Amino acid sequence: METTVDHIDDLEELFHHKLAQQYYVEQELVETLDEMAINATNDQMSEGFADHRDETRTQVQRLEEVFAELDRPAERRKTPILDALEEERHALEDAIDDDDLLDMAYMNAGMMTERIEMTAYEGLSMMATQIGYDDEISKPLESNYDEEKSAYRELDAMATASDMKSLWDRLTP
Repeated sequence: METTVDHIDDLEELFHHKLAQQYYVEQELVETLDEMAINATNDQMSEGFADHRDETRTQVQRLEEVFAELDRPAERRKTPILDALEEERHALEDAIDDDDLLDMAYMNAGMMTERIEMTAYEGLSMMATQIGYDDEISKPLESNYDEEKSAYRELDAMATASDMKSLWDRLTP
């Protein structure tokens, strides 16, 4: 798996680079979401992470379909953004003993990750349009984007849900 960028000469190469990064992100997030689903103590949050893990598996398959349509092997390319978020998640897991506080850290991490993924898919879709790729390329990217938006909205709604009020009351002075 490549970690560096050699030289990118055109929009198609940039698209492929970003696609490979997103493929890495989605594959890594399957494991991360599974860990967070297991470790979260809030049942609604745990279920949400498990559901999104399953969606993410489908997103990986869609990206593999995009690679196939491009007649290129599916390639993973590390991205420092995800690696940094994962490093922070592990550090917070080590530093936080309170289960409710850890759930809040997970919620924040989830929201940050969804925002990053939405932006990545917006960029991929924009490039696909400019390159002139057909629906076999753009539709899977749009489907993944829609699911990321939905996951973000669910996390945002969860943050203000009535069953979280007691948690917020306990965690804030």
